[in-house]
Amino acid sequence: MTELKEILAKYIPENALNQIVNLIATNNVQLNITRNRRTKLGDYRPPQNGYLFHRISVNYNLNEYEFLITLIHEFAHLFVWNKHKNKVEPHGKEFKTTYYSLLHQFVEMNIFPEDVKAAIQKIEASPENAKLEMGRALQKYSQSNQNMLLVEEVPLNANFKTPDGRTFQKLEKLRKRYKCLCLNDKRKYLFHPLAKVISPN
Repeated sequence: MTELKEILAKYIPENALNQIVNLIATNNVQLNITRNRRTKLGDYRPPQNGYLFHRISVNYNLNEYEFLITLIHEFAHLFVWNKHKNKVEPHGKEFKTTYYSLLHQFVEMNIFPEDVKAAIQKIEASPENAKLEMGRALQKYSQSNQNMLLVEEVPLNANFKTPDGRTFQKLEKLRKRYKCLCLNDKRKYLFHPLAKVISPN
């Protein structure tokens, strides 16, 4: 328990440590802190197919608030699995109810900055808008992203680079995403507003 606490202290706010360590211990969780994965921040796997533990993984490069919110998200999956197994949708109403309840428990512990806290408090009433607001707020606390910006911050018709080195021109905003032209292969791609990219300047 002490070793786990020392490791987690590098990744989450200090006043969340006891609660998270307790959740890990009481729910028989194997926590893996992984390399950066482009397609996801975290992952939950139930104890099946020969595995005895609940398995949660979280990317190592998240800021402390993003890491904590990702952990809470994966614990919500765990609690839904314990109650319903695979009889419900992965992000259905059962998950949302559980996730929002867990988030609010941590909000009440005064762990999050005011801007992140404000976004979380709006999440039930307006999930999509609150997720965008929370993503913008969390971005400000990521030291590793000082040379990066969000796609929504790139001016229309301006260029930007992705971490894999490709160069894009931002064309127009569609309903929820931005259409961008890849200058390397001349194909058009859709980007989430909160996708992290690099200014070419």
